[in-house]
Formats: sequence, C-alpha cells, structure tokens
Amino acid sequence: MLRIVPSVSSRLAEFRQFWDAAVAWQTARGLPLSPPFPEHLIRPEMADGLHFMGLRRDDLCAGFFSVTLSDRVLWGERDRDDGIYIHRMCVNPLAKGERFAAGVLAWAHGHAAGRGRAFVRLDTWADNDRLVAYYGGCGYRLVGFRDVGDAPTLSAHYHGIRLALFENPVA
Repeated sequence: MLRIVPSVSSRLAEFRQFWDAAVAWQTARGLPLSPPFPEHLIRPEMADGLHFMGLRRDDLCAGFFSVTLSDRVLWGERDRDDGIYIHRMCVNPLAKGERFAAGVLAWAHGHAAGRGRAFVRLDTWADNDRLVAYYGGCGYRLVGFRDVGDAPTLSAHYHGIRLALFENPVA
C-alpha cells in the first residue's frame, strides 16, 4: 500500500536523485529524455500543495509526482476544467517494479473526486511502448495522440515529440 502525502522542500535533494536516475535509465535505453531536473517548476508546486510523494509502509519514499488542474497546451479542447493531470512521476530506484505509478493513479481518483473533477489524465511519449502499455494496464484509456511542435510555453523536451494521451473517468 502506498501512502500519498504532500512533498516538502527538505526532500528536494532526494527527488533530484530519483530524477537523475530516471534520466540515466532513459539514456541507457535510447528512450526520449526528460529535461534536466526542473527545480524551477517543483518548488512552486510544493508551495502550492501540488507536488506529492508516495511512501511505502516502511516509510521509504517510493517516488514523487505533480498534479495540475489544467493542461490546455497539451490537451486542447479536451481540457474543460474537468480533470486533474499527473506529471513528472519519478520513481525511487529502490522501489522499481513495485507499481508506484499504479498506486499514484489509483490515489488520483479520490483526489480528483475531492476536487469535483471527472477525469484523471496523463501523457507520455507515444514511442515509449512500455509506458503506453503500462498505463493501459492500469485501466487508463488511450484517447489520442498529440504532436507537439515548437510550443513556447512548454519545456524544450516537448518540442517536436508525439505524446500519447490517457484518461480515466472518476467513478
């Protein structure tokens, strides 16, 4: 069981370690790369209560993630202020294989319902077959693809990529 709690800035170095390990893993497998550690995004999310960490029963931090309440740049007309969006999921290398993402996505349903939202949404690189299959296996429906051009409001790692968009209705 995963216990989700708000992240705190004193855990920022730990998150950076997980992030760097994830980028190294992506690099070793020739996958699209996450950007360098986005501290300029994480600190405000922590301050606003939109950044979380998942703790195992033994209190080991299994990973971190962010929640946003809108994502019109990527989701366009599908974003009708009716969902929450999961971003920047980062797993502790010691917790790999423990289905951290599945725990986050299950938690997200209650979080979305508590905010009066009808959907939980997320995106991933369309050419990451493993993640596309994983999110589908978690009950998330692939609702389409988004080709991202040179969007000035997005980080450079989004430019010129294709994303798979997933959503799951809140019961």
